[in-house]
Amino acid sequence: LIRSLVKIYTNHNLTTVTGPITVVTGKHKRITLLECPNDTSAMLDCAKIADLVLLCVDAKFGFEMETFEFLNILQTHGFPKVMGVFTHLDQFQTAKNLRKTKKLLKHRFWTEIYEGAKMFYFSGVINGKYLKNEIKQLTLFISRVKFRPLIWRNTHPYVVVDRHEDITHPNETDKDPDCDRSVTFYGWVRGSHLKPGMKVH
Repeated sequence: LIRSLVKIYTNHNLTTVTGPITVVTGKHKRITLLECPNDTSAMLDCAKIADLVLLCVDAKFGFEMETFEFLNILQTHGFPKVMGVFTHLDQFQTAKNLRKTKKLLKHRFWTEIYEGAKMFYFSGVINGKYLKNEIKQLTLFISRVKFRPLIWRNTHPYVVVDRHEDITHPNETDKDPDCDRSVTFYGWVRGSHLKPGMKVH
């Protein structure tokens, strides 16, 4: 999905998706795409910083336990905007079966989020990317979506660490490998401002 979005926005082909990817989508707008790994601590990180969540679900398999876990985490962290992306719709043999599955998925999705939550249906994959016109529709909605301020986020500052460096002097580590280290973290602060001396976890 990230590869397809990057292709539409920048016309570049990404081979591997590593870390956050920022693309310019307009004169005054940039989007940072972040893939959430299937891991609880990563889900927590993403829930605290995401403005928009694209929930990718394999329609042939249905909702997984991790999907509901992530939605639960989102609800406790202010609940940002969520859009559903249902894939593998080309694997259904009959149109009747496809309609029935779409209806079931829609009902479950709306129960979990809210009535009328936006959903996208992706039918196939060509050369490791989704179909161009389907991705185009998704990008249109991403550009139009309005973000409301989240009270939870305005009261909880949070840092997403992009990289970290050990800046301890080499002489000290040579003398004592177990000495106290000085480590710098680089990333973005989301929510309100971090105050000096504030405790972080």
